[in-house]
Order: sequence, then C-alpha cells, then structure tokens
Amino acid sequence: MKLLILTLAVISLISCQTPQRHAGTPPTAPVKSDSTSVKSKETPQATQSPTQTQAPTPESEDGHPIVDDNMGPDEVEVENRPPRPVPRLPKVGVIFGPGGGRVFGHIGVLQEFQKNKIPVYNVAGIEMGALVASLYAWRGSANDTEWQMFKIKGEDVLKKGLISGKRAGEFSAIQSIIKSTFHNLKAEDFKKPFACPALNLEKNKTYMMNRGKLEALLPYCIPYPPLFKPYQKNISAVREIRSVAEHMRKQGANYVVLVNVLGGNAFKTPINESDSVENLVWAEISSQMVKESSQVDYTINVNLDSYSVLDFENKRDMMQKGSSQANRAVKDLAEKLGL
Repeated sequence: MKLLILTLAVISLISCQTPQRHAGTPPTAPVKSDSTSVKSKETPQATQSPTQTQAPTPESEDGHPIVDDNMGPDEVEVENRPPRPVPRLPKVGVIFGPGGGRVFGHIGVLQEFQKNKIPVYNVAGIEMGALVASLYAWRGSANDTEWQMFKIKGEDVLKKGLISGKRAGEFSAIQSIIKSTFHNLKAEDFKKPFACPALNLEKNKTYMMNRGKLEALLPYCIPYPPLFKPYQKNISAVREIRSVAEHMRKQGANYVVLVNVLGGNAFKTPINESDSVENLVWAEISSQMVKESSQVDYTINVNLDSYSVLDFENKRDMMQKGSSQANRAVKDLAEKLGL
C-alpha cells in the first residue's frame, strides 16, 4: 500500500513539473548570449566618436608648428560631418596633393581657378605638390607656375639618377632647380601664405614648414619613395590632410579645397610592377586621399591613371587633362562661393 502511494506521488510530481519547462524562464545560456549581443552593439558606439576628439594643439619647436603624428584611427576618420556654411567673403585655401610626376595636372587646375577668379588666399603642397604650391604662392600666377615647372625635364631627372634603377634617388637631383628658381627667396616674401608638411622619422613628428629660404625648406617636404630618399631623416607627410587644413584655417582661410591628382586606378599604370612595394604604397595613398576628403570643404579629383608617378615626359598632356577635368568642378566651386 505504501509502495502504491509513493508511486502515485512521484507520477503526480513529474506531471506538475513538465509544463513548467515550457512556460518557465529561459535557460541560462540564452541569457548570456543576449548579454553578449548587447555588448557587441555598444562597443562600436564607444569608438565611433571622432567628432568629439579634439585635434592636438601644435607645439612649438625651432619656431615651427608641430603636430603629434601618433593619432589613432578614430581620431583621423570623421564621418557624417555636416558641411561648413559657405562664407560670405570666401578666403580659399588650396591643398595640392601628392602625385610625383602627376602634379603637372595641378597646373591645369590652377588655370581653371584663374579663369573663374577663385579668390585663393593661401596654398599648401604635399610631396611634389609642394613645389607647385610654392611656385604659385610666389607670384600668384598660374602661367608663371607653368613656366617654372616646365623647366623640370625628364631626361635631366633620369640622367641625374633620380630614379636610376627604379630606386629612390637623392634630393640633390632637383635641388639645383629649386636654387636657381627661387634665388634665396624666403616663404615670408611670397604673395600668398605657403606651407608644406614634413614628417621627421626619428621624432615621429609632423612639421608644418612655412618660414625660411625655399632651398632649405622644400627638401624636408618633397622627398618620398620612389622618387627621393629621406632628407636628413625627413619625408613628405603625405597623409596629413587634416593637419594641413587646420593650419590653413589658422592662417585665415575659411574654405579649404583639396586638389587630388591620384584619382583613378592606381594599378593601371603601376610603378615598377603592380605588386611592387612602391606601387602598393601609392595605391594606399590614393585610397587615403579619398578618405581624407572629409577634412576639407571641397575636393577636385583629377584622373591621371594613364601616367605613372614617375612620368616627367608627358607633363603637357597631364596639365591639359587637369584643366579639362577640373573645368566643371571649378565652375561648381565658383557657384558655391557665389562668384
């Protein structure tokens, strides 16, 4: 009898617990899974705050502004930034981007600026773009810039071993041209304010070069492989669009324009071979120019991918393509500025 009662009690207990397994609280494992998914959603929100990150305050060393180059990715990338209002009295700052021999395309863009009477207030140049910017800042003339730049002859550059054996050469190959052009002229004497960024590899600091003799200043800003070896452990700070734009705004520019001659396919006319180190580096720089366009107010892209960055022979073709491709963009810029 006792055994029968005990058996009935066990059956009753099992029948009462069975529905609880379906209607009760979820197992512990799913709860952990939900907690993990919440964390994965929160993590990006913690890192996606570039607009809240303040730009580093330039230090002062030897009279030159310095920008700390140790920036995390979230400090550089700025997404969904609202466009700045167009100023009523525009003071346009122009950044001439890097490109090796392709910088002859910058001259064509300058010609369009001149035709449309864009009020260029100050200029900056990166890598070989620094040479174009300095020549334009000197007298503020696109025609004079063209005349001076066309003094650089491809056969002279090659003969002096600039890219002999397709390896980086010494900056002295072009320094003589700079000396004969500027004749001890200082950047302070230019018609328009000028600057170019140099990265010191030893100190890992970016220097904004904007004072002193051009023959002493430009060797710090222009060198970059495969054209030139570092000059006294300095190379062109090719990725510092944001720092350059900030410097130009501090000088007085209220609308900054980037001219990018690295538009197009970096592998169409490769440096050496398409998978060479030099070509991969410049492909990355080309991609970086697109990302950095968020740091300026307006970007003019010029597609010169039919020419290598080592091409100093087809300068007139590149100049004409720069002009034709920039024609529409510069007219659009003029309309935006109310000119």
